[in-house]
Amino acid sequence: MMNLIYKEVKLSISLLFFILPFLLGLLMFLPNWIFTFVFMYFFWISAPQIYSAYIAQQDFSFSMMLPISKKEYVKSKIYALYIIECLHLFFGFLFGIIHNLIYGQSNLFFDVNIAFFGMILVLFTVFNILFLPLYFRSGYFFGKPVIYGIAATMIFGFIIEWSAIKYQWFRDIFEGPLLTQVIVAVVSIVITIIANVIALKKSVTNYESSL
Repeated sequence: MMNLIYKEVKLSISLLFFILPFLLGLLMFLPNWIFTFVFMYFFWISAPQIYSAYIAQQDFSFSMMLPISKKEYVKSKIYALYIIECLHLFFGFLFGIIHNLIYGQSNLFFDVNIAFFGMILVLFTVFNILFLPLYFRSGYFFGKPVIYGIAATMIFGFIIEWSAIKYQWFRDIFEGPLLTQVIVAVVSIVITIIANVIALKKSVTNYESSL
């Protein structure tokens, strides 16, 4: 499995997509911005480009010639995607801390705080649980799955950002006391772990039954 993940990281996925998390994370330094956009670029740029490159490079055909199981093939693709997502989260969190040291935590839209990053975890989870099982019905065609995933994340992102402006109860929970924010983050982590395990297993099941 480690060799397959190494193949994804070194051969199948361009180095650019491992640099983008750092570059896009710098957008956290903008004052009074919609910081959910920092992470949305992954769905708009990285995900479509990565999976279109698989087709251009004939990665599917090459992988099918390797002495690996379908389960290993799916897991290697998903783990590579998780690595990139974690890089986006890491740099976003790091630069978010620096942002707060420079500008303070208060923001016109959703504050850059612990609860915010909990919601960003859920944002990635929404994409994964929709995109991955749909994509691995074939392991080749990515158009509709990525469109559905992007649409769902945009709806979710709009809801949390609009709620931060519109509703006092939302601000009381997600921008309130630190303990409340920590609880939101912990719940988000639990949801993320469970949902991504489900997405992984469902993707394996779909792919094993597709060919």
